[in-house]
Amino acid sequence: MWRLLSCSALAVGLAGLASCRSDVAAPPPTFNLAVATDKPQYSLATDSIALVSLANRSDRAVYLPMDVYVVCERLRDGNWADSFAWFSVDGVTPFFWLSPGTALTDKLQLWFYLPNQPGTYRVQYFVYADPELQTLAPLEERVSAPFTLTP
Repeated sequence: MWRLLSCSALAVGLAGLASCRSDVAAPPPTFNLAVATDKPQYSLATDSIALVSLANRSDRAVYLPMDVYVVCERLRDGNWADSFAWFSVDGVTPFFWLSPGTALTDKLQLWFYLPNQPGTYRVQYFVYADPELQTLAPLEERVSAPFTLTP
């Protein structure tokens, strides 16, 4: 009887191990982010700052890297180019997090970073699902709608 039970337990254990295949990928994490500017158009003559917000509308924290986590990009010949960061952050850990249901607002000083550079721009955040900064959110969830800058 003991031999029959131990063989059955071994068979169940082996079946369980076989079902835990390492080549089966976990489903990708889902994000629910929103990036927005406070206006669709700015003027270098009258506007000095663009307010840019990243909202985490998901039910879990997301992670942003210390150093550069947000950039501004210019539309040139139908492509987003000239990516630049207008600041960077420093800290003890390699990341900081944005809790579920919260938002982060950054200020882009137009007169300083985009002087005499009218055009179409967007803002891109670098947002990750994990504190190891390995799983980047889809681009469409990390960028603002285009905005224009006039003289």
